[in-house]
Amino acid sequence: MTAHISVAPVRRGPVTWADRLLIYIVLGTGLVLLFLPHAEDGGAVRITGADGFRLEVPFGTGMTLDVPGPLGTTVVEVGESGARVVSSPCPNKLCIAMGPADAPGRSAVCVPNGVIVTVVGAEGRERAADVITR
Repeated sequence: MTAHISVAPVRRGPVTWADRLLIYIVLGTGLVLLFLPHAEDGGAVRITGADGFRLEVPFGTGMTLDVPGPLGTTVVEVGESGARVVSSPCPNKLCIAMGPADAPGRSAVCVPNGVIVTVVGAEGRERAADVITR
């Protein structure tokens, strides 16, 4: 004789309180990150070119600058959210693909043309390094 034991599965609601807490934390963090400004108030962009060219431009100016270099002219655009290289005579165009420099310490660099675009804080200082290796 064999005995049949049937066990009913334990049913839980589709979402537990822990699931809801996790969802609220993730959504809250996403909203906070969405509305944080990328660039500091009063921050500036330092543009350095070949042959000693150096200029600091505050955010929000909406300027387009022609920066001379050994290969030709690199065009840098400074806007509300940072600075980016718009065009450059370099062969690979990696400086354009880097996208905008939008936070202190971030840079967009055109190595062949010798142009460096760096975001600096309100005091004109770059952000400290995250990691130093030797």
